[in-house]
Amino acid sequence: MSEEALTPGIKRGFILIRDDFQREGESYADLSEYEQEDMFLYPRLRECFLYEYNGSPCRVFEVDVIDEIEKDPDSRKDRYYTNKVRIMRMVPVEKLMEEMNIGHNCTGYCNSGDDNIGDNNSGYGNMGSKNSGSFNIGDVNSGSFNAGDCNVGEGNVGYYNSGERNNGNHNAGCCNNGDYNAGDFNCGNYNSGAFCTGETPFMLFNQPSPITRDEWMNSEARDILILMPKKSTKWNNSMGLTEKEFQAQPIYGGDEQLDGPTVPHYDKSDRQIWWDKLPQDKKDIVFAIPGFDKEIFEECTGIQVG
Repeated sequence: MSEEALTPGIKRGFILIRDDFQREGESYADLSEYEQEDMFLYPRLRECFLYEYNGSPCRVFEVDVIDEIEKDPDSRKDRYYTNKVRIMRMVPVEKLMEEMNIGHNCTGYCNSGDDNIGDNNSGYGNMGSKNSGSFNIGDVNSGSFNAGDCNVGEGNVGYYNSGERNNGNHNAGCCNNGDYNAGDFNCGNYNSGAFCTGETPFMLFNQPSPITRDEWMNSEARDILILMPKKSTKWNNSMGLTEKEFQAQPIYGGDEQLDGPTVPHYDKSDRQIWWDKLPQDKKDIVFAIPGFDKEIFEECTGIQVG
């Protein structure tokens, strides 16, 4: 704390102490005075828990100030620094839940919905955390009735589904039993249609491939190509405009012949330079991709292979 500590008119406040502070043989009941350099002190219980709680076991105490205090320069937070306090009482868990939940009947903290078991839910009836939907068993669901995490849709059993009523992961369609389906009512993986069983054949160069999707994902050719320079946006306009100024122009996306700005285009010259410098043995591995078609390859990557 600085030598020029302020002394605002605050005599009592709240601190949060994590369980791992304890030394062997010590308990919270042993505490009467607590010292820690530049500990955070909050005038209100809600702010103390809201800013300091990170999910790890902890206790919140109401304390009397017995040392100098200094206002946190971060004006967004009404908190102070101090080095020593006298502990008056531990705040009961029931009081924390009452203070931190806008919703009702919640077992957890920072819920704005009702009947949640977990933290930071804005929906209702969730058993998990950070759900904006309702009746989810899992975390970070924006849909409802999901058993899993990070689902945008509803009624999914799995993870990262944006569709509905899927039993699996990463599905964008509905009623699929499997993973990575963009269609509906499929029983399998990677289907973009409907009522398909098994897995859709993996395509290479617009043709069904003799290798599987997993074989491609683990191939040397893919490992080589994934290292090519990524697309970079370069502005093609003769007016020297910034992106914001560009988008404000009435001829946004106009014709070069009008001497105005044109839409951003992708510069692929770096990829060609990368390819030209690539050792021949690595090029041969790429050429060995089943069904390799140089015209399709150029259309997709911008690389001319000769």
